[in-house]
Amino acid sequence: MSWTKLVCVLLGLLCLGAAPEGGTLIRGAHVFDGTGAPAAPADVLIRDERIVGVGRGLRAPRGARVVNARGMTLIPGLHDLHTHLRAPGFSAPEDLGKAYAGHLVHGVTTVNDFSVSGEMLAPIREMTGSGAVTAPNLMLAIRLGVPQGHGTEYGWGDAFTLQATTPRAAEIAMRRALAYRPNVIKVFTDGWRYGRSPDLDSMNLPTLRTIVERAHEAGIPVITHTVTLEGAKVAAAAGVDALGHGIGDAIVDDELIALMRTNGTAYVPTMVVYEPQQDRAFSPAEWRKLRGPERAREEARMAQPRESIPDLEARRWTILRENLRRLKAGGVRVGIGTDAGIGGVYQGSSAAREIRVLTQHGFTPAEALAAATGVSAGILRQAEDRGRIAPGQRADLVLVGGRPDERVEDLYDVRRVFVSGNEIAIPALRRLLDSDALSPLPSHRMAGPIDTGAGRNGRTDLGTLPVETNEPGIDHSHLHHVRVQEGQGRLFLYARLGAAGQPYANLVLPLTPGAIQLADARGFTGIAFDARGTGRYALLLESYGIGPRDSFGTSFSAGETMREIVIPFSALRSPDPANRLDLARLRALVFRLEGEPGGQAALELGNVRFYRSD
Repeated sequence: MSWTKLVCVLLGLLCLGAAPEGGTLIRGAHVFDGTGAPAAPADVLIRDERIVGVGRGLRAPRGARVVNARGMTLIPGLHDLHTHLRAPGFSAPEDLGKAYAGHLVHGVTTVNDFSVSGEMLAPIREMTGSGAVTAPNLMLAIRLGVPQGHGTEYGWGDAFTLQATTPRAAEIAMRRALAYRPNVIKVFTDGWRYGRSPDLDSMNLPTLRTIVERAHEAGIPVITHTVTLEGAKVAAAAGVDALGHGIGDAIVDDELIALMRTNGTAYVPTMVVYEPQQDRAFSPAEWRKLRGPERAREEARMAQPRESIPDLEARRWTILRENLRRLKAGGVRVGIGTDAGIGGVYQGSSAAREIRVLTQHGFTPAEALAAATGVSAGILRQAEDRGRIAPGQRADLVLVGGRPDERVEDLYDVRRVFVSGNEIAIPALRRLLDSDALSPLPSHRMAGPIDTGAGRNGRTDLGTLPVETNEPGIDHSHLHHVRVQEGQGRLFLYARLGAAGQPYANLVLPLTPGAIQLADARGFTGIAFDARGTGRYALLLESYGIGPRDSFGTSFSAGETMREIVIPFSALRSPDPANRLDLARLRALVFRLEGEPGGQAALELGNVRFYRSD
């Protein structure tokens, strides 16, 4: 049985498959077409992933499935142009399957994911394209920023957020980025930290303009992290497709509005991530649709004495609300994004909440729905493909009880969801979301060799690309690794340690491409490798369902001469004693170099492998 069929059997899911031979006729719905025009009764015919007819009294072709939609409203699939799908919005392990499901059950059929790196794109596309994991349309972004700027300070390494400070550096970074065929380019251009901590560095106009030019030549939209009036003017002058986040330091002026309108720059304010949570309230319909862990988080907050809203947050919220009104009145396009995955901004439900926030700041329900559908598709440069209900458009559709174009609260009453004409099994996805178990992911049986030098183009024997990570902070450690001669097996690592109290630098050897899908090392006894060096070292195993801080690991020593080091799995420990090492859920092997602040460390590695005891 194939992996895809096995997942379907285990979960009881209707995986994305072929639509009925004669298509699908949705009959008698109020149709909101995504332009903002009033909804009107109509039938909609879908065939081969596309809408082929819209009108009254359409006849069902032979073999077509007919969906009775009387009393419901058919809308284009919603968009969320700013998500971090590898984070759930509450304290829990990464679970992409549940993140995808959270959006689909709320009618969100297109999402921008800003939490991936280039190496992750292919394995995500493989597992979602095959149906092994059910997902909305994924607009996968590659991130760029500046050293010591926002987006580069969390320790994820240069491979996760590419860096450029000059136009020529931007040319090199964009060549790297475009080789992965991203759907979106995300650029961290603005270093304001909201007055809570010292500002970080920002990107200059020539560098950003170069990024935009190369992206647009490839037909790819650019969305920036922009949170200040000054940064917004830089981004608009560079011609970015949208400012991501809200301008929260000053009231927008006529100069910015003119720049945005002239250069076609839209606004994706992510209001729900800035909305003060100290006194946040939920409507009854929204509350019912929250997952159990989400409700538990909110109940714990509400059970505590109400905290006061810090003056900085209150002032920023006031500015953000006024700027939303002004930009809308100034004729700037506004799209829907939420920053889902950040604490308290939940995957899927936050999009409906963002739409409702728009209706509280000058938008009619129909205008807010258009922002989430046709306008957001246009921001992604996909207006000719999706975002509206019209012949030729991709059939990303949502049937909703009631009239959300008149009462946005009805968005929580999602009845049916179609992605590219294929209906999603919403009840099965809800069961997945209610389960405590992690979503199944494709798994790959390990053969033994990890990095023996047999790989090409700097890759491991497994075809994966080693990456460098470090402790968080703008004064973090820096690691460089090199394979002196391809095919010779050895990796040379040199770390210049940062200023943190316990600095470290990691070389991460993914066991599957991008460390997204899973590696199965059952049947092996442990890990062996050859090493020599000067410094303190640790070996860590990253696993699905266990955060990096709780990874299983152990320290090891390396001296001046090359020697074999053998570490059985039984020697690895997690800081959380409740964790159990599951050898069928591995993701990456990590070699950590440690030392004193400001110090140095070096390590030579070879013949890294899983071993079996005889």
